[in-house]
Amino acid sequence: MTVGPTKGASIHVPDAREVAYEITRRVSEEGAYLGLLVRYSMGRSGLDSRDRALVSELCYGVQRHRGKLDFIISNFSDKPLEKIRPEVLDLLRLGAYQIAFMRVPDHAAVYESVELAKRRLSPGSAAFVNAVLRKVASSYKGLDWPGREDFARFLETEYSHPRWLIDYIMGYMERDEAEAFCRSNNKHQGMTLRVNPHIFDRETLLEEIRRKGGSASLSQFLGEALVKVQVPWDELQRLLEQGACVVQDESSMLVSHAVCPGANMTIIDACAAPGGKATHMAQMGGKSCRVLAIDKSAARLEALRNLARRLGLKNVEPVIGDAIHLGRHIALAADAVLVDAPCSGLGTLRRRPELKWRRSEEELESFFKVQLALLEGSSELLRPGGALVYSVCTFTREETTQVIEAFLKRHPDFHPESLKPFLPPLLREWVSEQGNIQLMPHIHNMEGMFIARMARSRA
Repeated sequence: MTVGPTKGASIHVPDAREVAYEITRRVSEEGAYLGLLVRYSMGRSGLDSRDRALVSELCYGVQRHRGKLDFIISNFSDKPLEKIRPEVLDLLRLGAYQIAFMRVPDHAAVYESVELAKRRLSPGSAAFVNAVLRKVASSYKGLDWPGREDFARFLETEYSHPRWLIDYIMGYMERDEAEAFCRSNNKHQGMTLRVNPHIFDRETLLEEIRRKGGSASLSQFLGEALVKVQVPWDELQRLLEQGACVVQDESSMLVSHAVCPGANMTIIDACAAPGGKATHMAQMGGKSCRVLAIDKSAARLEALRNLARRLGLKNVEPVIGDAIHLGRHIALAADAVLVDAPCSGLGTLRRRPELKWRRSEEELESFFKVQLALLEGSSELLRPGGALVYSVCTFTREETTQVIEAFLKRHPDFHPESLKPFLPPLLREWVSEQGNIQLMPHIHNMEGMFIARMARSRA
């Protein structure tokens, strides 16, 4: 028998800090995606707009600055971090973030954290949280921070990146650029929208957003994009539900431009869900352009199908299948194949800061093997003279140029094509001698993305 609350009993409704704590715990414990949890909480928590903003600030702020927060906490805890229970450490991070990064009065940050510990943990944990955060509030500004003489340690602490990633990028970039990259990763990205031309042009959508109390700017690169979008949550949901736009980064839109969809083309999107690129290509190609959207996940394909329906697109065909073995599922010769492969996601740290703490250098070789297998399996369905486009939202050599080099070495019937004819004029100078492009957040103010285009020989 299910027992409900007795008449007159109060039902505890989580406040913004408790919602943020629940999200932070799931990110830490389950490996859940921060963005999905925050968006879900916006619609289900019953919080007002001010508290929604607080949830978002706390959740993203803790992940962006976790390294610095841990440095602060470690200086005021009588236990080493590895001896603090994860559920307590996450609460300390939330409290320390309010003290060090927000305009929350210190006493309020300490009090709310202790009360949350009492509700969710134990009296002993609450006492420990109280002791540590009181010390943080009174003394963190006087800490002896790592200096630039040990530059790697400085970047690791100041910009909250794991040491392996700092060492990797310092082998990839000069010192000034490495710091600019780390700094950029901790900035609030802002939202980018792709306009559905069947409903609005972007000027009309911009006016609609402003009319609802929001703001946005026109993209300097793409005629279908609005950047730096700020709009009330409920209004954004209304626009998305009516199919007026899609949340999609500029770098992701540029992948579709690299494919260059056109009338009467058959295009395969080999790793299609959740559908941003597939639907974009379908819009660009027009009604006679056929886009086969392949993915292994039925649930993710259903989300893609719903997106295509909202956008009014009838030329997207979702197909369940494994792109590594596409030839077993589909018999056709496509005009273009897009392989937007699974990757480390290290180009998306502004939007997905939790990935900093989830990835390891050892994983890069595993990603390389999967990415190469996807390219090889998908390329079998490309007609002679057709285009094979490869993209990953990262910058590591193992997942970008090394994948392309290995593929071309094993498939002499393919050759690289320059992206210059397919990209906006302002980006063409960044196309490499090999014809590919590496977009970076600190340079192009969009998510990091590697894009390469290859063609299959006609004979």
